[in-house]
Amino acid sequence: MTEKTVLLKDPESFDVKLIQEERAEANREAEMERPGLVMFTDGSQLEEAAARYAVVWRNSQTWKDIKIHMSNNQETFDTKCAALVRVLDSASRRNTTPECITIFTDVQVAIWRMATNEPGPGQKNALEARRHITTQ
Repeated sequence: MTEKTVLLKDPESFDVKLIQEERAEANREAEMERPGLVMFTDGSQLEEAAARYAVVWRNSQTWKDIKIHMSNNQETFDTKCAALVRVLDSASRRNTTPECITIFTDVQVAIWRMATNEPGPGQKNALEARRHITTQ
């Protein structure tokens, strides 16, 4: 089976600030009050089990989440990329556009993958992420 891929003509650059911290500093960063929408992602795959990811965010005083189970033929990298796309999709569906979006994730390479439309692993998610960003 072949997947049809349409590359974007002029990929836009992301306005991204990447912060890489040790665990204790990352925990302090995650607990800080921030403007806009703040979301946390994680993805995983257990041996002999389907891959899955979760996206969580605070809505006033309560926590909201999205949990998705993917198929057995997905890798952990796929879950991380899919979670980032889900964050951008959720943000684009809001009634009002957030002034900024802060995403906490534990895989830097997935963030960098979203910044390119080059062929390779994660390309489908990267193209979808870029589509959400250009519609903001």
